[in-house]
Amino acid sequence: MCGICGYVSQKEIDIEEMNSTITHRGPDNQNYLKNKNLALGHTRLSILDLSDDSNQPMVSKNGRYIIVYNGEIYNFLDLKKELKYLGVVFNKESDTEIILEGFGYWGVKIFEKLNGMFAFSIYDKKLNKLYITRDRFGVKPLYYYHNGEDLIFGSEIKAIIASKVIKKELNYQGLYEYLHFATTLGENTFYKGIKKLEAGEYITYDIEKHKLKIDRYKSNHDITQTKDSFEEAVSKTKRVFENAVKRQLIADVPVGIFLSGGIDSTAITAYATKHYKGKIKTFSAGFDFNNGDNELDNAKYIADFYNTEHNEMHIKGEDIINILEDVNYYFDQPFGDAANIPLYLMSKELKGKEKVILQGDGGDELFAGYHRYIRLYHYDSYKAVSKLFPLFKKVIPKSSSKYKGLRFLFALYQKDPSKEMAYILSQEMFDEDPADYLNESTKSRLKEVNPFQRYQYFYEKFKKLDPVNRALYTDINIILPDLYFEKVDRATMANSLEIRVPFLDNELAQYAMSLPADYKIKGKDKKYILKKAFEDVVPKKILYGPKKGFGVPFQHWLRTSMKDFMLKNIRESELYNKKIETLMQEHISKKKDNGYILWKLLNLVLWLKNTEMSI
Repeated sequence: MCGICGYVSQKEIDIEEMNSTITHRGPDNQNYLKNKNLALGHTRLSILDLSDDSNQPMVSKNGRYIIVYNGEIYNFLDLKKELKYLGVVFNKESDTEIILEGFGYWGVKIFEKLNGMFAFSIYDKKLNKLYITRDRFGVKPLYYYHNGEDLIFGSEIKAIIASKVIKKELNYQGLYEYLHFATTLGENTFYKGIKKLEAGEYITYDIEKHKLKIDRYKSNHDITQTKDSFEEAVSKTKRVFENAVKRQLIADVPVGIFLSGGIDSTAITAYATKHYKGKIKTFSAGFDFNNGDNELDNAKYIADFYNTEHNEMHIKGEDIINILEDVNYYFDQPFGDAANIPLYLMSKELKGKEKVILQGDGGDELFAGYHRYIRLYHYDSYKAVSKLFPLFKKVIPKSSSKYKGLRFLFALYQKDPSKEMAYILSQEMFDEDPADYLNESTKSRLKEVNPFQRYQYFYEKFKKLDPVNRALYTDINIILPDLYFEKVDRATMANSLEIRVPFLDNELAQYAMSLPADYKIKGKDKKYILKKAFEDVVPKKILYGPKKGFGVPFQHWLRTSMKDFMLKNIRESELYNKKIETLMQEHISKKKDNGYILWKLLNLVLWLKNTEMSI
C-alpha cells in the first residue's frame, strides 16, 4: 500500500513537498519523476516484491508508460499468466508491473480486469495523455483538482494543498452533506474545486489540449438477479468467499486479521488459517472507554478454535483530545464518525510491527447485516404505520426514549420517496435541521444546495428494486466509499498499515449483489445465507449468538473529559452562537443528548482552525 500524487502544470510546483505530506502512507521508499510540465510522486509501503526493483514511479520496458500506484491486485498472477501467453515478458515480481505492461497491451480495458483495491495514474508518453483511475468500490482514495490549466492529484487532499496552486475556499455542498451524514458524498469535498474521483471511474487527460474527460469502467448499478436456488446460492457463496480470502493472503510480508468476534471476521479467520502458510496472527482490542463491554472473550474463543497466534491489545484512550487532533490532521476534512478513533488507536498500536491486516468491512452491506434491513423487509407494514407519524409526534413527549424511534417512521412518511434512505441514515432528529445551528449568512448559503442529491441520484437508479436491495445497493454506493472506507483508509494508513477487505472481492461482491432479499433475510434473521454458508465452518455460538455492537462514548466525553475542550474551541470559533451554547448546556446537564451534532460541530471547528479557513 502506498501514496501517490502528481501534476500537469506550467507553474513551479514542488513535487517533493507534495510527496512529503503523504510519507505516512509509504515509509519504505519515496521517489518522484519530473518531466517538463508533468511530475509523478510515490511513497511506498512494501508488500509485494520487497526489492528496490519495484520502487516507483515505474517505467514500462518499452519506455512508453510510467505508473504510480497505490493498492493491491489480488488476481495479478492470473493476469500475468494471460499476458505471458500473449507474449509479454516480465522481469519483476510485483503487481505494479502487471498493471503497467497490461495497460500497454489492453489499454483502459485492463481496469475492469483488475480484482483488488487501487488508485493509480499512468502517463502515456507517445499520446501525451495521463490516465487516473480508482477501484470499483472506492476502497482506495483519489482526489484531484482541475482548473482548465492545471491538473493536480493525490491520495490525500493535503498533497494537493501542498502544490500551492489552489485557493482554499469552502464547498457548501460538502459542508451541508457533512452536517447531515458526518462526511461528504460522491465527488464532493470540503474544498471548492477539489473533487474525489468516484469509485469505478477513470480520468483521461489530454495534456496538450488541457482536456479532462471522466468515464466509468465499472458501475455497481446494473446487477442481474441470480436464478440460482437458495441451496445453490449457499454453496456458491461459500466457494467464492473462500476464494476471496485465499486471494487476499498473497503478500511477501506477514498477514494478520482484526478479529472482532463477529461472523464476518470469524469466517475470514476460518479460511485464512486453512490457506495461510504458517500460523496467522489475529488481533483483538479492548478499550478502557467501552465499560468492559467488548468481544475479547469471543475473539479468544475463536482464536483458540482456529489455533491462531492471538494478540490482545488493551488500549487506553486517556489522551482523547490529542488523538482527535491527530485524526483531524490525517483525515484532511471534518469527519463525524467517531469509530475512526478506536481504529486509529488499534493501527497506532501495530505501527512498525505489522503491515497487512484483513478485516470484515462490507459484509453487512452485501448480506444485510443491519437492523434497518429487517425493517425494510417488512416495508409495507412500516409504511402503513408511518401514516400515523403526525399523531405519534404529538402524543409522544420529546423526553421519551420512544421519541427517537419515530425517526424511522418520519423517513417513510416522506412524500419524496428518494429521501427515505437519506433520513434513515441521518442520525439527527427528524425535527431538526443541522443548518439551523449556524449563523444566518451560512444558513442561507446552505439552503441554496441540496444535501440529499446523492441519495436522490441512486434512488432513481434503484427505484424498481425491492426496498431491501434498494437500501443495500445505496449503501454499497454511498456508505461504503464515502464513510466506511474513508474511515478505514485514513485511520490505518496514518500508521502505515494496509487493510484488506475480502468481502469486496469482485467475484464475491458481484454475486452477493445478485442475491434476492429473501436469501439474506428470513424473519428477524440477518445475513441468513451467510450463516447457512458457514454452518460447518464457523461455530454456532458465533453464527447465532447475540451481536455486540461497539459504540464510541463521544457523548460521555463531551460531558466529562472533553467538556472544557469543546466549550473553549466552539466558543472561540466563528460558528459560536446562542443556539450552539444551548446545545452544549443541554448536553452537559443531560437534559438532552446532543452529542452527535456537537461532535460534528467540534470536528468542524478544529478543521477550520487548523486550515485557517472560514465559513
